[in-house]
Amino acid sequence: MDDRVGSYQRARRKFSSIVYGVTLIWLLLALIQWLVINLMQNDVETYLKYEWISLIFFFLSIILVFVFIFVEKSRFITGLSWIITILSVEFAIIGLFALVVKPMWPELLLWFAICVILLFISVLLGAFIPHDLTLDIVVLFVVSFVFLIASIFLIMLHLLTQTLYSYILFELLVTSIILMFIMYHGQTINGGRFAEMRINDYLLGTVILFYDFIIIFLLSFYMQTHYQIVKHVAHPEEPLKINVKQN
Repeated sequence: MDDRVGSYQRARRKFSSIVYGVTLIWLLLALIQWLVINLMQNDVETYLKYEWISLIFFFLSIILVFVFIFVEKSRFITGLSWIITILSVEFAIIGLFALVVKPMWPELLLWFAICVILLFISVLLGAFIPHDLTLDIVVLFVVSFVFLIASIFLIMLHLLTQTLYSYILFELLVTSIILMFIMYHGQTINGGRFAEMRINDYLLGTVILFYDFIIIFLLSFYMQTHYQIVKHVAHPEEPLKINVKQN
């Protein structure tokens, strides 16, 4: 019995290490491409003019993820699973090209780092807190739904009244929802809880964590372009301000 438990724990640790390691590879791949696109200043207008290309690629990535999650056989055919995973990740990266050209590269790098740190802190919290979130998935969805209602109200308030605090609260609420789910996903990856991922389903784990990151990173673009922290640090005499475009 002890041998079986020890074997399971080793297999689970190996599985977790693969998931986090491959996720880091996806994040590095994304960062390199986004920085390259951001630094190609001559092509900014091209990406902004043809933003529909980014839209197509991003929704293609969502379709691939949908297939990957709900067509279970696609995850256990080795070559096919890797192809779908790589394409879904790459399409998501390309989908953000129209966004990453807008901020300055130091701002992009700063918020990328902040989002990566939030991702892995949430995974660690999920691993170390004694409470089993996988037992409370219904509670998690109810809390998320309440937060979603409030966040929709706040984003509409911002769009109609241009109030800064409403957008910041919107970001905080939506980010809180995603961070709670990252903790939940971390517990299913690390195992030892009521619900856990199968140890041969590591590509699913990497895809889930990568898209968790994508959501919180997407939420940062308004701040990257309108609330430039790096610029303020470099020129402290300039007041921080939000640049709101008037229609």
